[in-house]
Amino acid sequence: MREETLQAFAGVLHKDVRKNRATGASRDPTQGQTGRPTQLTRSPRILLIGPYDPLCGEYTFLAPPLGVWRLAGVLESVGVEVKVFDPNCCAEPAGRALEREILACPWDVIGVSTTGMTLRFDLELAHLARRLAPRALLLAGGMEATFRPELMFSLGPFDCVVLGEGERPLLELVARLRSGASLRGVTGTAERAADGGCLRMPQRALERTELRDAIFRTPYEKMPYSLYWERLEDAYRVGSLPTKAAREARLAEVRSVRLITLNYCPMGCTFCSSTNFLHEAQGSVASIARLDAEECVQMLQRIVSAHPRVRTVIFQDDIFVFTKDRRILPLCEAIIAAKETGALPRELQFISTNRIDAMSPERLAAMRQAGFRVLGFGIENFSRNVLDEFNKVHIYSHIRPTLTSALELGITPFLDLILSSPRTTLADVAATLREAYHWLRQGCEVGMYPYVIPFSGAAMSADPTLQPFTVYERRQVAGTQIAWDQPSKILPMDPAVRETILRIERDFEESVLQLQPRAAHLPSRLRSLLWIQCSLQTMAEQGLPIADAEEVRSEFAARLPQLADTEEVRSEVTATLPQLHQAAAVPTVAAA
Repeated sequence: MREETLQAFAGVLHKDVRKNRATGASRDPTQGQTGRPTQLTRSPRILLIGPYDPLCGEYTFLAPPLGVWRLAGVLESVGVEVKVFDPNCCAEPAGRALEREILACPWDVIGVSTTGMTLRFDLELAHLARRLAPRALLLAGGMEATFRPELMFSLGPFDCVVLGEGERPLLELVARLRSGASLRGVTGTAERAADGGCLRMPQRALERTELRDAIFRTPYEKMPYSLYWERLEDAYRVGSLPTKAAREARLAEVRSVRLITLNYCPMGCTFCSSTNFLHEAQGSVASIARLDAEECVQMLQRIVSAHPRVRTVIFQDDIFVFTKDRRILPLCEAIIAAKETGALPRELQFISTNRIDAMSPERLAAMRQAGFRVLGFGIENFSRNVLDEFNKVHIYSHIRPTLTSALELGITPFLDLILSSPRTTLADVAATLREAYHWLRQGCEVGMYPYVIPFSGAAMSADPTLQPFTVYERRQVAGTQIAWDQPSKILPMDPAVRETILRIERDFEESVLQLQPRAAHLPSRLRSLLWIQCSLQTMAEQGLPIADAEEVRSEFAARLPQLADTEEVRSEVTATLPQLHQAAAVPTVAAA
C-alpha cells in the first residue's frame, strides 16, 4: 500500500563527482554534422524504462509501472512506436534484457523513470543505455528527476529531464523530431545551461479533461499482468496452501490491477514528497483533477475485459475519498448496478487509500456493499504530538471510531505507520507500538516504518533544523566510478529515542535475515508483528512494556502462510524469532 508514497529522496553529491562530471550545454541530437536540424523520415521510436528495484518488493510492489504505461498509451495515440521495459519483470538479468531491447532497433528517445529509493539502480540502466545508444536522446523523469534535475545531470548521462507529468513534454518532443526542429527549450523540461547550471522550464499540471484522456489511453490490453501474477503466486507459494479458501484469499491479493483516477494528494503532510510533485513542476499550486464516477466504471469495465482473471482492482490514488467527496456514493451505486447487470463480475473487489476523517458510516457501508474489502489509511502514528508534527493532527479523533466501524462491516483497514518522528518521545513510540498491536489483533493490517525517510520535495527534508539528525549512506552506480552520499533516514532528536529506534531496527534486520531462507514471503502483516516483537525487550528496559512476548510469538506463528507440507519449517521459523523475556506488566489498551 505504501509503494506510491515511497518516492524519491535527494542525493548530496560528493566532491569527486562534481570534479569529474562535464559541464556545459546539453547536446541536441537533432543537430547533424552540418549543425542543422535533422528531420525524421519515419515514426519516432521511444523506449520507456520503469524504476529498477532488483530487490523486487523492498522499495516497490511487483506490478507494471502504471505511469510509464499511461505515457506509452498517449504516445501511441499519435503514432509513435513505443516499448515499455520493466527491469523488475525480466526472464534474465535486467542489464542483459535491456541490452537486447536497445540493440533490437535504433531508438530515438530513451526515457528512464527514477525514484530516490531506486536511484542507484535506475542510474545503472541509464549509463548502460547511453553506452549502447549514444545517439539517442536520453531523458530522466519521475519524482527524483522533478525535484532534483541538477542531480540527474551530475550523476547521469541525461540530455534532458522531464518535470512532473510527461505527456505534454513528450508529445512536444515527438512533434519536433518529426519536423526536425531543435529539441532544446521544451516546456516541462530542464536542461543544462551554457554556464553549467540547470535551466528549468515549468509546465502547468494536466487539466481534468487532459488527465481523463491520458488515463483512458492507458493500454491495459497490452500490460502483461499475467507475468506479474505468476511471479507473485510463486513468491506466495499459492499452490502449496492447504485449503481452497486459503488459496482463494491469496489469489485475491495477487491477481490485482491498478488504476489511478487522481492527479495528486493536496494534504501537505510534512514527511511526504508526492504532495508537492506537481507544484514543483508547475512552479505554483496545481489544481486537483480526477475521474468522475461514470468514468471510473468505464475504466473498470476496460480492465476486466483486458484481464478477465483479475480479482481485485486497486485504486492507486494517494487519497481516494475526500472529506467533501461527491463522487464516492454515486460510484458505489454505479459499481453495484454494473455488477447486477453483469457489466462487472459480482466477485470483483476493490482496495483504496483514503482520508480516515472522510469515512462516515454511510460511506463505509456503501463501499462495503460495492466490494471494497481493504481500505488503506495513512494514520502514520497514534500519538497526537507526532500527528501534529506530521500536519495530520486533525485525524486523531477519527481513528478509533472509523477503524471500529470498518471492522464491524467486514472491511479490513490497512494502517500505514511511522514509529518515530524527529521530535518524538519514548512514550510516543510506546503508544504507537501498543495501538498497532491492538489493531492487528482486532483484524487490521499494518505497514510499519521505523523513522521518517527524507524524500526529495518533502518539508522535513528541507528543514535545516533536521540536518544534524539526517543520516546519509554512500551510494555508487554499478559499472561506474560515480558515487554520492544520499540521505536515508531522519532520526529522533532525543538521544535515548534515537538509540532505541536504531536498536529495534538492528534486531528487526537480523530477524529478517534469519527468517527469509525459511519463509516463503513476509507480507506487511508479518513484518509489522516482527517490528513489534523486536521492540519488546528494548522498550521494556525503558520501563515501557508493549505486549506479552509469547503472545506476540503466537500471533506471528498463526499468521505464517500455512503451507501444506511445511509444518516443520513453521516450527523452525517461530523458533528463530527473538527470545524475549517479559519484563513487566503490559498496559491494557482500551476496548474499541
